[in-house]
Amino acid sequence: MRFNTYGITDTGKYRKKNEDAIMVGEKICTDGVLETEIAPPFFAAVCDGVGGEKSGEIAASLTLEKLLMTTYSKVTELKTRVFGIHDELIEYGREHPESFNMQTTLCLVALDADNNISCINVGDSRAYLLKSGKLKQISTDQSLRQFLNETGRSKIFEREKDKIKHIIISSLGNARQFPMVDLTNISDKLERGDSLMICSDGVYDKISDNYIKEVLCSSKAISEKAESLVDKAIENKSRDNLSVILIEVKE
Repeated sequence: MRFNTYGITDTGKYRKKNEDAIMVGEKICTDGVLETEIAPPFFAAVCDGVGGEKSGEIAASLTLEKLLMTTYSKVTELKTRVFGIHDELIEYGREHPESFNMQTTLCLVALDADNNISCINVGDSRAYLLKSGKLKQISTDQSLRQFLNETGRSKIFEREKDKIKHIIISSLGNARQFPMVDLTNISDKLERGDSLMICSDGVYDKISDNYIKEVLCSSKAISEKAESLVDKAIENKSRDNLSVILIEVKE
């Protein structure tokens, strides 16, 4: 089985530089469009450099470069590899003091040779699965907002919800904190009409799940779908960099 993929990473209207980066297979893009047809096994990933820290764009692109060096199969220890990349980012920062403590999120979808789907997540970029017309988020946000929701304390911080919603509680490259690396194995396999989507918070924060579902279920070309998602987030005044990757079964 082969897949059509289409990715966009865009600086947006408010940021001076793009600290996002995307990857599909053996290709990395730090600005613009990445389109390819591919067969498993392969990785697709979005990294979002952490704002407020140095060299977020280096952390994002370097993480994807390290992933390119990973040969993927069903026996690959994904979590172990991601922990290793975390250590490599810290070591890079020690060798390049201007980039010390640089950090990034990582949301990675992996398909092995049997089309089994796995998702790795660190931070608050997201992965979604559209299966039989139903949309499901398959990653879990590692954010303060999500933590407060899970622990039943979100109402206490209601007045500060806009301030805390982008605070993440885990990242790669943080020299002071070991990352949480979530691994989710998906029992479903992609069939015709299904799709996977990976995106940064600059996209999902400004569009609804209903809009995502509507776009992914439409008869538009995969490029038009991805562009519609980014354009809508920009129209809704996203103030962040914006990245999205779509993966569909080739007709």
